[in-house]
Amino acid sequence: MSEDNTSSNYNEWIEVAGLTDFITQYGSGSSLRDISLTDLYRYLQNPYSNIKEIQKASKYLTNKHGIIKEVLRSLKSLPTLDYIISWSEVDDEKKLKNYERKVNDFLREIDVKQFVRDGLFEVGEMGTIVTCLRSKRYVQFLDIDDLRINKQRNGKWVVEFDLNTIKKCKNVNDKLAIIESLPEEVSLAKYSLYMNKGEDYRYVELKDADVINIDGNRNMPYGLPLTIGSWSALLQKEIIDQVERSVADRLLKTIVILSAGHLDKDGTKPVPKEVVTAYFNEVSKLFKKKNGINPNSSTDNSGTGTIALPHFFKLDTLDVDTELFKKELYEKIENDIYSNLGISPAVLWGGGGNNFSSATLNSQKFFRYIHTLLEKFEVIINNYLKNILPKSVSCNFVFAKSTILNHEKYIDKYKDLYMQTGTSKFWLESLTGLPYENVIGQAEYERKILKTESVLYPASNAYTQSGKVDNGGAPEVDNPTNENTIKSKSSGSNNNPKPSTS
Repeated sequence: MSEDNTSSNYNEWIEVAGLTDFITQYGSGSSLRDISLTDLYRYLQNPYSNIKEIQKASKYLTNKHGIIKEVLRSLKSLPTLDYIISWSEVDDEKKLKNYERKVNDFLREIDVKQFVRDGLFEVGEMGTIVTCLRSKRYVQFLDIDDLRINKQRNGKWVVEFDLNTIKKCKNVNDKLAIIESLPEEVSLAKYSLYMNKGEDYRYVELKDADVINIDGNRNMPYGLPLTIGSWSALLQKEIIDQVERSVADRLLKTIVILSAGHLDKDGTKPVPKEVVTAYFNEVSKLFKKKNGINPNSSTDNSGTGTIALPHFFKLDTLDVDTELFKKELYEKIENDIYSNLGISPAVLWGGGGNNFSSATLNSQKFFRYIHTLLEKFEVIINNYLKNILPKSVSCNFVFAKSTILNHEKYIDKYKDLYMQTGTSKFWLESLTGLPYENVIGQAEYERKILKTESVLYPASNAYTQSGKVDNGGAPEVDNPTNENTIKSKSSGSNNNPKPSTS
């Protein structure tokens, strides 16, 4: 397709979208600040030139449409976020335990699971997030509008804070509060330097800031919202909903037509204008009273209104077509929304009429996408751990590839791994939902402090009792009366080996 044809088609879409938006907003009284199809097509023509507008639109549509928020909630809540830490070889076992305790304390301090869940939600909504590790104690999400990200160093995006955003605040106390809440590199001294010496000191580099984006180009720092593909279908659905509301409004507020005929039966003498006006005013007064439009009137507006009309006047109601849209149109738009979201109704709310195999395939596809996002967080977390450990020691942090929907399957797999290799960490963490060191600590507390082994112990059975224990089997009779029992005891036949053990 030639460039001229492409431009022509785009302009046609803009023209149609603009006309649709005008009709919709004019008919429904909606705000002109609402995102329209015209806006959307303009954003999609060059997304990176309109990235701020796209991010604002995403926040607006997320708050407006429950289905978008439900997708983001699923993105946030579906992964279990169980994790595994594997260590490099360390000669001193005592030092390794200290390093392991240090890493676990750090992950607990930054609340790693909550950090990742919040990050999944925000990166799905905005397409891009910027994280910053503060004092090795917590992770802060920075406002993208306050940052400049336009270059890379050693394959990592350089994040700079724009001091001009502080300048916009007029109140001195507000400025101090903003500076206090920002990373350590942003200080009052640097802000004063910018105010005194100008643009050369406007941007401050943040060393512990990292960029996470989705669905973006490799050479661009910004990604696109997870749900952007469904926006056009959602806006089309809005148009239909607005038309439906308009129809419902017309049904609730019936339009009455007063029509005038002729004074004579032959139809040669029309009703004079003065007569039509007089009756119209009287009919209008009656309806206003019935609808309570005149609150100062002491007349009771309940009951049935009565009016007498001569034969040449007639009152009719306007017929409203309540079946403007067919069922197939609703189903098509609904399918368009879910297909552009890339997630089936079965995954979101357990409905939609999908068969089991297609729903399973879609859920696996969505889980795989979640796991690719988790890999981005793994890189950042491993960099954090690298900074708190000596250079001679290294560890690798990895999330388990399990979700709440397939968690039981992973528990069974980890149990098999434990039974075959003795590796208990994965099984215990999946089974309890607690970090491995917490489970071990609880076991040690029960055995050493509470001494529960002497009070609580498994009942005797084939799994807990050795074959050499003497008190097993049926009770022995000292003075038997049964003839077969007497023969067995006298001949010692009970001591003979069993056929299976001989």
